[in-house]
Amino acid sequence: MSSLMTDLGAEAAASRLADLRARAAAPHATAADCLAFGQTLLQHVGRDKASQREALVALVRAYQLDPFCAPTLLHTIAQTAFVLRDWALVDSATGLLLSHHAEDANALIWRAAAVQQRDDFGTAEALLREAVRVVPDNPVALHKLALCIKEQARFAEAEALLRQVLALSPENAHALFDLSELEIRSGRFAEGWAHYESRVAFAGGELNNAQQALAAISAPWQGESLAGRTLVVYGEQGNGDCLWAVRFLPRLAERARREGGRVIFGHDGPLRHLFERMLPADLPLETSLETRPDFHCGLMSLPLRLGIFDATGWGAPYLSADPALRQTWRERVEVHTAGKHGKCGNRKVGLVWNGNPDHIRDMRRSVPVGQIEPLLDVAGVSYFALSPGRGETVAQWRAKGFDIVDLTHHFQSGFDDVAALLANLDLVVTIDSGPAHLAGALGVPTCLMIDHVSAWFWGDGSPVTAWYDSIGLVRQPRVGDWTPVVAKVRERIEAVGRS
Repeated sequence: MSSLMTDLGAEAAASRLADLRARAAAPHATAADCLAFGQTLLQHVGRDKASQREALVALVRAYQLDPFCAPTLLHTIAQTAFVLRDWALVDSATGLLLSHHAEDANALIWRAAAVQQRDDFGTAEALLREAVRVVPDNPVALHKLALCIKEQARFAEAEALLRQVLALSPENAHALFDLSELEIRSGRFAEGWAHYESRVAFAGGELNNAQQALAAISAPWQGESLAGRTLVVYGEQGNGDCLWAVRFLPRLAERARREGGRVIFGHDGPLRHLFERMLPADLPLETSLETRPDFHCGLMSLPLRLGIFDATGWGAPYLSADPALRQTWRERVEVHTAGKHGKCGNRKVGLVWNGNPDHIRDMRRSVPVGQIEPLLDVAGVSYFALSPGRGETVAQWRAKGFDIVDLTHHFQSGFDDVAALLANLDLVVTIDSGPAHLAGALGVPTCLMIDHVSAWFWGDGSPVTAWYDSIGLVRQPRVGDWTPVVAKVRERIEAVGRS
Protein backbone atom coordinates (compact mmCIF):
# COMPACT_ATOMS: atom_id res chain seq x y z
CA MET A 1 0.00 0.00 0.00
CA SER A 2 2.78 2.47 0.90
CA SER A 3 4.49 1.81 -2.44
CA LEU A 4 1.23 2.52 -4.28
CA MET A 5 0.77 5.78 -2.36
CA THR A 6 4.32 6.79 -3.20
CA ASP A 7 3.72 6.12 -6.90
CA LEU A 8 0.48 8.11 -6.86
CA GLY A 9 2.23 10.99 -5.09
CA ALA A 10 5.00 11.02 -7.68
CA GLU A 11 2.46 11.01 -10.52
CA ALA A 12 0.58 13.92 -8.95
CA ALA A 13 3.82 15.90 -8.50
CA ALA A 14 4.85 15.22 -12.10
CA SER A 15 1.42 16.28 -13.35
CA ARG A 16 1.53 19.50 -11.32
CA LEU A 17 5.04 20.25 -12.59
CA ALA A 18 3.96 19.69 -16.19
CA ASP A 19 1.03 22.06 -15.69
CA LEU A 20 3.28 24.73 -14.15
CA ARG A 21 5.80 24.35 -17.00
CA ALA A 22 3.08 24.87 -19.60
CA ARG A 23 1.78 27.97 -17.82
CA ALA A 24 5.28 29.45 -17.51
CA ALA A 25 5.95 28.84 -21.20
CA ALA A 26 2.71 30.43 -22.38
CA PRO A 27 3.04 33.67 -24.40
CA HIS A 28 1.27 35.71 -21.73
CA ALA A 29 2.84 34.04 -18.68
CA THR A 30 2.88 36.18 -15.56
CA ALA A 31 5.66 36.62 -13.03
CA ALA A 32 3.64 34.43 -10.63
CA ASP A 33 3.51 31.64 -13.24
CA CYS A 34 7.26 31.71 -13.81
CA LEU A 35 7.98 31.98 -10.09
CA ALA A 36 5.75 29.03 -9.19
CA PHE A 37 7.34 26.83 -11.86
CA GLY A 38 10.92 27.79 -10.98
CA GLN A 39 10.45 27.32 -7.24
CA THR A 40 8.60 24.01 -7.60
CA LEU A 41 11.18 22.65 -10.02
CA LEU A 42 14.03 23.51 -7.64
CA GLN A 43 12.23 21.67 -4.84
CA HIS A 44 12.01 18.43 -6.85
CA VAL A 45 15.13 18.18 -9.01
CA GLY A 46 17.85 17.63 -6.41
CA ARG A 47 21.26 18.08 -8.08
CA ASP A 48 20.15 17.64 -11.69
CA LYS A 49 21.95 20.48 -13.47
CA ALA A 50 19.71 20.63 -16.53
CA SER A 51 16.59 21.02 -14.39
CA GLN A 52 18.32 23.57 -12.17
CA ARG A 53 19.15 25.61 -15.28
CA GLU A 54 15.54 25.37 -16.45
CA ALA A 55 14.39 26.58 -13.06
CA LEU A 56 16.89 29.45 -13.12
CA VAL A 57 15.62 30.62 -16.52
CA ALA A 58 12.07 30.68 -15.14
CA LEU A 59 13.13 32.61 -12.03
CA VAL A 60 15.03 35.19 -14.07
CA ARG A 61 11.96 35.60 -16.28
CA ALA A 62 9.82 36.12 -13.18
CA TYR A 63 12.21 38.83 -11.97
CA GLN A 64 12.17 40.55 -15.36
CA LEU A 65 8.36 40.61 -15.31
CA ASP A 66 8.09 41.77 -11.69
CA PRO A 67 11.23 42.25 -9.54
CA PHE A 68 9.07 42.39 -6.40
CA CYS A 69 6.93 39.28 -6.98
CA ALA A 70 8.74 37.46 -4.14
CA PRO A 71 10.92 38.93 -1.37
CA THR A 72 13.67 36.29 -1.69
CA LEU A 73 13.61 35.91 -5.49
CA LEU A 74 16.90 37.68 -6.14
CA HIS A 75 18.61 35.61 -3.44
CA THR A 76 17.30 32.40 -5.02
CA ILE A 77 18.56 33.50 -8.43
CA ALA A 78 22.01 34.36 -7.06
CA GLN A 79 22.30 31.11 -5.09
CA THR A 80 21.15 28.90 -7.99
CA ALA A 81 23.49 30.70 -10.38
CA PHE A 82 26.29 30.15 -7.86
CA VAL A 83 25.56 26.40 -7.77
CA LEU A 84 25.55 26.29 -11.59
CA ARG A 85 28.69 28.46 -11.84
CA ASP A 86 26.89 31.01 -14.01
CA TRP A 87 29.29 33.68 -12.87
CA ALA A 88 27.95 36.51 -15.03
CA LEU A 89 24.51 36.05 -13.50
CA VAL A 90 25.98 35.74 -10.00
CA ASP A 91 27.81 39.01 -10.61
CA SER A 92 24.70 40.90 -11.73
CA ALA A 93 22.35 39.42 -9.10
CA THR A 94 24.71 40.06 -6.19
CA GLY A 95 25.42 43.55 -7.49
CA LEU A 96 21.72 44.31 -7.18
CA LEU A 97 21.47 42.67 -3.76
CA LEU A 98 24.44 44.61 -2.38
CA SER A 99 23.17 47.87 -3.81
CA HIS A 100 20.12 47.45 -1.57
CA HIS A 101 21.92 45.96 1.43
CA ALA A 102 25.70 46.28 1.53
CA GLU A 103 25.99 43.91 4.50
CA ASP A 104 24.26 40.91 2.92
CA ALA A 105 26.76 38.20 3.90
CA ASN A 106 25.45 35.64 1.42
CA ALA A 107 25.65 38.10 -1.45
CA LEU A 108 29.20 39.04 -0.43
CA ILE A 109 30.25 35.37 -0.46
CA TRP A 110 28.59 34.59 -3.80
CA ARG A 111 30.01 37.74 -5.39
CA ALA A 112 33.50 36.86 -4.13
CA ALA A 113 33.24 33.53 -5.95
CA ALA A 114 32.32 35.27 -9.21
CA VAL A 115 35.14 37.79 -8.84
CA GLN A 116 37.61 34.99 -8.08
CA GLN A 117 36.84 33.38 -11.44
CA ARG A 118 38.41 36.45 -13.03
CA ASP A 119 41.55 35.91 -10.93
CA ASP A 120 40.85 39.12 -9.02
CA PHE A 121 41.81 37.66 -5.67
CA GLY A 122 42.35 41.02 -4.03
CA THR A 123 38.72 42.03 -4.56
CA ALA A 124 37.47 38.54 -3.67
CA GLU A 125 39.42 38.55 -0.42
CA ALA A 126 38.11 42.02 0.47
CA LEU A 127 34.51 40.84 -0.10
CA LEU A 128 35.05 37.78 2.07
CA ARG A 129 36.70 39.75 4.85
CA GLU A 130 33.68 42.03 4.82
CA ALA A 131 31.43 38.96 5.09
CA VAL A 132 33.47 37.76 8.08
CA ARG A 133 33.09 41.19 9.67
CA VAL A 134 29.33 41.11 9.12
CA VAL A 135 28.94 37.57 10.50
CA PRO A 136 31.91 37.02 12.84
CA ASP A 137 32.76 33.43 13.72
CA ASN A 138 30.61 32.15 10.88
CA PRO A 139 32.17 28.87 9.65
CA VAL A 140 30.97 29.28 6.07
CA ALA A 141 32.39 32.79 5.65
CA LEU A 142 35.70 31.81 7.29
CA HIS A 143 35.93 28.67 5.15
CA LYS A 144 35.43 30.62 1.93
CA LEU A 145 38.07 33.12 3.03
CA ALA A 146 40.48 30.28 3.76
CA LEU A 147 40.01 28.84 0.27
CA CYS A 148 40.49 32.25 -1.35
CA ILE A 149 43.75 32.69 0.54
CA LYS A 150 44.85 29.16 -0.36
CA GLU A 151 44.40 29.99 -4.07
CA GLN A 152 46.94 32.77 -3.53
CA ALA A 153 49.44 30.18 -2.22
CA ARG A 154 49.33 31.63 1.31
CA PHE A 155 49.07 28.14 2.72
CA ALA A 156 49.97 28.78 6.38
CA GLU A 157 47.37 31.54 6.64
CA ALA A 158 44.76 29.35 4.94
CA GLU A 159 45.52 26.50 7.34
CA ALA A 160 45.12 28.76 10.36
CA LEU A 161 41.69 29.83 9.12
CA LEU A 162 40.62 26.24 8.47
CA ARG A 163 41.60 25.31 12.01
CA GLN A 164 39.48 28.24 13.19
CA VAL A 165 36.56 26.86 11.16
CA LEU A 166 37.04 23.44 12.74
CA ALA A 167 37.15 24.94 16.23
CA LEU A 168 33.71 26.43 15.51
CA SER A 169 32.32 23.35 13.72
CA PRO A 170 34.37 20.26 14.65
CA GLU A 171 32.28 17.93 12.45
CA ASN A 172 32.76 20.05 9.32
CA ALA A 173 33.91 17.37 6.87
CA HIS A 174 34.56 19.82 4.01
CA ALA A 175 36.87 21.96 6.14
CA LEU A 176 38.67 18.88 7.43
CA PHE A 177 39.14 17.66 3.86
CA ASP A 178 40.57 21.01 2.78
CA LEU A 179 42.92 20.94 5.77
CA SER A 180 44.05 17.43 4.81
CA GLU A 181 45.05 18.62 1.34
CA LEU A 182 47.23 21.35 2.83
CA GLU A 183 48.86 18.83 5.17
CA ILE A 184 49.50 16.29 2.41
CA ARG A 185 50.81 19.02 0.11
CA SER A 186 53.46 19.92 2.69
CA GLY A 187 54.44 16.28 3.30
CA ARG A 188 52.70 15.86 6.66
CA PHE A 189 51.27 12.55 5.55
CA ALA A 190 50.37 11.01 8.94
CA GLU A 191 48.03 13.89 9.78
CA GLY A 192 46.96 14.46 6.19
CA TRP A 193 45.94 10.89 5.38
CA ALA A 194 43.92 10.67 8.62
CA HIS A 195 42.05 13.89 7.88
CA TYR A 196 41.61 12.87 4.22
CA GLU A 197 39.17 10.20 5.44
CA SER A 198 36.63 13.00 5.86
CA ARG A 199 35.89 12.69 2.12
CA VAL A 200 33.68 9.68 2.78
CA ALA A 201 31.18 11.90 4.59
CA PHE A 202 30.35 14.02 1.54
CA ALA A 203 31.64 12.29 -1.61
CA GLY A 204 28.87 11.44 -4.04
CA GLY A 205 28.20 9.26 -7.03
CA GLU A 206 30.06 6.00 -7.47
CA LEU A 207 32.05 6.36 -4.24
CA ASN A 208 28.93 6.59 -2.13
CA ASN A 209 27.26 3.75 -4.05
CA ALA A 210 30.22 1.41 -3.60
CA GLN A 211 30.85 2.43 -0.02
CA GLN A 212 27.20 2.14 0.97
CA ALA A 213 26.76 -1.27 -0.68
CA LEU A 214 29.86 -2.63 1.04
CA ALA A 215 28.99 -0.98 4.36
CA ALA A 216 25.73 -2.90 4.37
CA ILE A 217 27.54 -6.26 4.42
CA SER A 218 30.97 -5.58 5.92
CA ALA A 219 32.93 -3.44 8.36
CA PRO A 220 35.24 -0.55 7.37
CA TRP A 221 38.84 -1.74 7.51
CA GLN A 222 40.87 0.23 10.02
CA GLY A 223 44.12 -1.62 9.40
CA GLU A 224 43.48 -4.61 11.70
CA SER A 225 44.83 -8.10 10.96
CA LEU A 226 43.48 -9.83 7.86
CA ALA A 227 44.12 -13.32 9.17
CA GLY A 228 41.30 -15.51 7.86
CA ARG A 229 39.44 -12.44 6.57
CA THR A 230 38.54 -11.01 3.16
CA LEU A 231 38.95 -7.32 2.34
CA VAL A 232 37.44 -5.58 -0.69
CA VAL A 233 39.21 -2.40 -1.78
CA TYR A 234 36.95 -0.28 -3.98
CA GLY A 235 38.05 2.22 -6.59
CA GLU A 236 37.01 5.79 -5.87
CA GLN A 237 37.16 9.38 -7.10
CA GLY A 238 38.60 10.21 -10.53
CA ASN A 239 40.82 8.30 -12.92
CA GLY A 240 43.88 10.26 -11.80
CA ASP A 241 43.27 9.33 -8.16
CA CYS A 242 42.89 5.65 -9.02
CA LEU A 243 46.00 5.70 -11.19
CA TRP A 244 47.97 7.24 -8.34
CA ALA A 245 46.71 4.96 -5.57
CA VAL A 246 46.66 1.59 -7.34
CA ARG A 247 50.44 1.35 -6.73
CA PHE A 248 49.73 0.45 -3.11
CA LEU A 249 47.75 -2.72 -3.86
CA PRO A 250 50.81 -5.01 -4.20
CA ARG A 251 51.99 -3.85 -0.75
CA LEU A 252 48.55 -4.68 0.63
CA ALA A 253 48.57 -8.08 -1.08
CA GLU A 254 51.97 -8.81 0.47
CA ARG A 255 50.61 -8.03 3.92
CA ALA A 256 47.46 -10.14 3.42
CA ARG A 257 49.60 -13.03 2.18
CA ARG A 258 51.77 -12.79 5.25
CA GLU A 259 48.80 -12.67 7.61
CA GLY A 260 46.75 -15.36 5.87
CA GLY A 261 44.02 -13.09 4.53
CA ARG A 262 42.54 -12.27 1.14
CA VAL A 263 42.21 -9.01 -0.79
CA ILE A 264 39.96 -8.26 -3.76
CA PHE A 265 40.00 -5.08 -5.83
CA GLY A 266 36.49 -3.93 -6.75
CA HIS A 267 36.76 -1.83 -9.88
CA ASP A 268 35.19 -1.42 -13.30
CA GLY A 269 35.69 1.12 -16.05
CA PRO A 270 38.26 2.26 -18.62
CA LEU A 271 41.25 1.51 -16.35
CA ARG A 272 40.28 -2.09 -15.65
CA HIS A 273 42.62 -4.02 -17.97
CA LEU A 274 45.51 -1.68 -17.27
CA PHE A 275 45.18 -2.47 -13.58
CA GLU A 276 44.67 -6.19 -14.02
CA ARG A 277 48.13 -6.54 -15.57
CA MET A 278 49.86 -5.11 -12.50
CA LEU A 279 47.92 -6.94 -9.79
CA PRO A 280 49.50 -9.94 -8.03
CA ALA A 281 47.95 -13.29 -8.93
CA ASP A 282 46.37 -13.61 -5.48
CA LEU A 283 44.68 -10.20 -5.68
CA PRO A 284 41.84 -10.58 -8.20
CA LEU A 285 39.79 -7.75 -9.67
CA GLU A 286 36.00 -8.02 -9.49
CA THR A 287 33.71 -5.76 -11.50
CA SER A 288 30.66 -6.43 -9.31
CA LEU A 289 30.02 -7.45 -5.73
CA GLU A 290 30.61 -11.17 -6.16
CA THR A 291 32.39 -11.86 -2.86
CA ARG A 292 30.93 -11.14 0.56
CA PRO A 293 33.85 -9.55 2.42
CA ASP A 294 34.58 -9.09 6.10
CA PHE A 295 36.03 -5.60 5.51
CA HIS A 296 35.90 -2.84 2.91
CA CYS A 297 38.27 0.05 2.25
CA GLY A 298 38.53 2.89 -0.29
CA LEU A 299 41.56 2.82 -2.58
CA MET A 300 42.64 6.28 -1.43
CA SER A 301 42.71 5.09 2.19
CA LEU A 302 45.52 2.60 1.59
CA PRO A 303 48.42 4.96 2.43
CA LEU A 304 46.87 5.56 5.86
CA ARG A 305 45.99 1.93 6.54
CA LEU A 306 49.41 0.69 5.39
CA GLY A 307 51.31 3.38 7.28
CA ILE A 308 52.91 4.97 4.21
CA PHE A 309 54.02 8.33 5.55
CA ASP A 310 57.02 8.94 3.27
CA ALA A 311 56.86 9.28 -0.52
CA THR A 312 60.51 8.29 -0.94
CA GLY A 313 60.93 5.19 -3.07
CA TRP A 314 57.47 5.26 -4.61
CA GLY A 315 58.37 6.92 -7.92
CA ALA A 316 59.33 3.90 -10.07
CA PRO A 317 56.95 2.84 -12.89
CA TYR A 318 54.31 0.31 -11.87
CA LEU A 319 51.99 0.05 -14.88
CA SER A 320 52.70 -1.29 -18.37
CA ALA A 321 51.12 -1.03 -21.80
CA ASP A 322 49.63 -4.12 -23.43
CA PRO A 323 52.41 -5.55 -25.70
CA ALA A 324 50.12 -6.22 -28.67
CA LEU A 325 48.50 -2.79 -28.47
CA ARG A 326 51.90 -1.19 -28.06
CA GLN A 327 52.96 -2.70 -31.42
CA THR A 328 49.70 -1.61 -33.05
CA TRP A 329 50.24 1.94 -31.88
CA ARG A 330 53.88 1.91 -32.94
CA GLU A 331 52.72 1.24 -36.48
CA ARG A 332 50.07 3.97 -36.31
CA VAL A 333 52.58 6.50 -35.02
CA GLU A 334 55.13 5.57 -37.68
CA VAL A 335 52.60 6.17 -40.45
CA HIS A 336 52.50 9.82 -39.36
CA THR A 337 56.18 10.30 -38.61
CA ALA A 338 58.17 8.16 -41.07
CA GLY A 339 60.45 10.27 -43.24
CA LYS A 340 59.58 13.54 -41.54
CA HIS A 341 62.02 16.16 -40.33
CA GLY A 342 65.10 14.70 -42.04
CA LYS A 343 68.32 15.34 -40.16
CA CYS A 344 66.46 17.16 -37.40
CA GLY A 345 65.32 13.83 -36.05
CA ASN A 346 61.83 12.60 -35.49
CA ARG A 347 60.72 13.43 -31.98
CA LYS A 348 57.24 12.37 -30.93
CA VAL A 349 55.54 14.45 -28.24
CA GLY A 350 52.10 13.83 -26.72
CA LEU A 351 50.05 16.87 -25.79
CA VAL A 352 47.22 17.57 -23.34
CA TRP A 353 46.42 21.28 -23.07
CA ASN A 354 42.93 21.20 -21.55
CA GLY A 355 40.74 18.87 -19.53
CA ASN A 356 37.14 18.09 -18.72
CA PRO A 357 35.35 21.46 -18.52
CA ASP A 358 33.12 20.09 -15.74
CA HIS A 359 36.15 19.63 -13.47
CA ILE A 360 35.98 22.25 -10.71
CA ARG A 361 39.56 23.41 -11.41
CA ASP A 362 39.54 23.11 -15.19
CA MET A 363 39.59 26.85 -15.80
CA ARG A 364 42.82 27.13 -13.80
CA ARG A 365 44.57 23.92 -14.86
CA SER A 366 43.91 24.20 -18.64
CA VAL A 367 46.11 26.27 -20.95
CA PRO A 368 44.20 28.49 -23.41
CA VAL A 369 44.66 27.39 -27.01
CA GLY A 370 46.42 30.58 -28.05
CA GLN A 371 48.92 30.32 -25.22
CA ILE A 372 49.96 26.75 -26.01
CA GLU A 373 50.75 27.51 -29.66
CA PRO A 374 54.37 28.69 -29.05
CA LEU A 375 55.18 25.02 -28.36
CA LEU A 376 53.94 23.79 -31.68
CA ASP A 377 56.55 25.10 -34.11
CA VAL A 378 59.61 23.36 -32.63
CA ALA A 379 61.58 21.93 -35.56
CA GLY A 380 61.70 18.15 -35.85
CA VAL A 381 58.70 17.40 -33.64
CA SER A 382 55.41 15.64 -34.38
CA TYR A 383 52.78 16.29 -31.75
CA PHE A 384 50.05 13.80 -30.86
CA ALA A 385 46.82 14.98 -29.23
CA LEU A 386 46.05 12.71 -26.28
CA SER A 387 42.55 13.91 -25.34
CA PRO A 388 39.54 12.92 -27.48
CA GLY A 389 37.12 15.55 -28.74
CA ARG A 390 39.69 18.18 -29.70
CA GLY A 391 39.49 17.61 -33.45
CA GLU A 392 38.35 21.13 -34.28
CA THR A 393 41.32 22.71 -32.50
CA VAL A 394 43.73 20.23 -34.09
CA ALA A 395 42.32 21.05 -37.53
CA GLN A 396 42.86 24.77 -36.90
CA TRP A 397 46.44 24.13 -35.86
CA ARG A 398 47.15 21.95 -38.87
CA ALA A 399 45.75 24.73 -41.08
CA LYS A 400 48.42 26.98 -39.56
CA GLY A 401 51.11 24.50 -40.55
CA PHE A 402 51.66 22.86 -37.15
CA ASP A 403 52.54 19.16 -37.21
CA ILE A 404 49.93 17.78 -34.83
CA VAL A 405 48.18 14.44 -35.22
CA ASP A 406 44.90 13.31 -33.64
CA LEU A 407 44.54 9.52 -33.46
CA THR A 408 42.14 9.52 -30.52
CA HIS A 409 39.36 8.06 -32.68
CA HIS A 410 41.31 4.80 -32.32
CA PHE A 411 40.83 4.80 -28.53
CA GLN A 412 38.61 1.71 -28.32
CA SER A 413 40.09 -0.14 -25.33
CA GLY A 414 39.82 2.42 -22.56
CA PHE A 415 43.09 3.61 -21.10
CA ASP A 416 44.91 0.63 -22.63
CA ASP A 417 45.03 2.47 -25.95
CA VAL A 418 46.20 5.66 -24.29
CA ALA A 419 48.94 3.73 -22.47
CA ALA A 420 50.08 2.05 -25.69
CA LEU A 421 50.29 5.41 -27.47
CA LEU A 422 52.20 6.99 -24.57
CA ALA A 423 54.69 4.12 -24.62
CA ASN A 424 55.60 5.08 -28.20
CA LEU A 425 56.31 8.73 -27.47
CA ASP A 426 59.56 10.46 -26.56
CA LEU A 427 57.89 12.98 -24.26
CA VAL A 428 54.47 13.86 -22.88
CA VAL A 429 53.49 17.48 -22.25
CA THR A 430 50.34 17.71 -20.19
CA ILE A 431 48.28 19.67 -17.74
CA ASP A 432 47.25 18.16 -14.39
CA SER A 433 44.85 15.45 -15.56
CA GLY A 434 44.54 11.68 -15.88
CA PRO A 435 47.16 11.33 -18.67
CA ALA A 436 49.77 12.92 -16.35
CA HIS A 437 49.28 10.16 -13.78
CA LEU A 438 49.20 7.51 -16.49
CA ALA A 439 52.44 8.74 -18.07
CA GLY A 440 54.12 8.83 -14.66
CA ALA A 441 52.90 5.35 -13.76
CA LEU A 442 54.26 4.05 -17.08
CA GLY A 443 57.60 5.82 -16.63
CA VAL A 444 57.20 7.95 -19.80
CA PRO A 445 59.24 11.20 -19.69
CA THR A 446 56.74 13.93 -18.92
CA CYS A 447 56.58 17.71 -18.59
CA LEU A 448 53.69 18.54 -16.29
CA MET A 449 52.40 22.11 -16.62
CA ILE A 450 50.67 22.97 -13.37
CA ASP A 451 48.75 26.00 -12.23
CA HIS A 452 49.95 28.21 -9.40
CA VAL A 453 48.09 26.26 -6.71
CA SER A 454 47.77 22.74 -8.06
CA ALA A 455 46.49 19.46 -6.63
CA TRP A 456 48.17 18.10 -3.50
CA PHE A 457 49.86 15.29 -5.46
CA TRP A 458 52.47 17.73 -6.70
CA GLY A 459 53.57 19.25 -3.38
CA ASP A 460 54.93 22.79 -3.10
CA GLY A 461 57.69 24.47 -5.03
CA SER A 462 59.82 21.53 -6.14
CA PRO A 463 60.39 20.85 -9.88
CA VAL A 464 60.12 17.11 -9.22
CA THR A 465 57.76 14.78 -7.38
CA ALA A 466 58.72 11.72 -5.37
CA TRP A 467 55.57 9.97 -6.59
CA TYR A 468 56.71 9.76 -10.24
CA ASP A 469 60.38 9.61 -11.23
CA SER A 470 59.69 10.40 -14.89
CA ILE A 471 57.71 13.61 -14.33
CA GLY A 472 59.21 17.09 -14.27
CA LEU A 473 57.01 19.88 -12.91
CA VAL A 474 56.79 23.32 -14.49
CA ARG A 475 54.80 25.62 -12.22
CA GLN A 476 53.02 28.89 -12.86
CA PRO A 477 54.84 31.70 -11.01
CA ARG A 478 51.55 33.61 -10.74
CA VAL A 479 47.87 32.72 -11.11
CA GLY A 480 46.93 32.47 -14.78
CA ASP A 481 50.45 33.16 -16.08
CA TRP A 482 51.25 30.38 -18.58
CA THR A 483 53.83 32.29 -20.66
CA PRO A 484 56.92 31.33 -18.62
CA VAL A 485 55.60 27.77 -18.24
CA VAL A 486 55.25 27.32 -21.99
CA ALA A 487 58.71 28.86 -22.56
CA LYS A 488 60.33 26.35 -20.16
CA VAL A 489 58.47 23.42 -21.68
CA ARG A 490 59.60 24.50 -25.14
CA GLU A 491 63.19 24.38 -23.91
CA ARG A 492 62.59 20.85 -22.64
CA ILE A 493 61.13 19.74 -25.99
CA GLU A 494 64.09 21.22 -27.84
CA ALA A 495 66.45 19.39 -25.48
CA VAL A 496 64.88 16.01 -26.32
CA GLY A 497 66.55 16.12 -29.70
CA ARG A 498 69.94 16.89 -28.18
CA SER A 499 69.83 14.20 -25.47
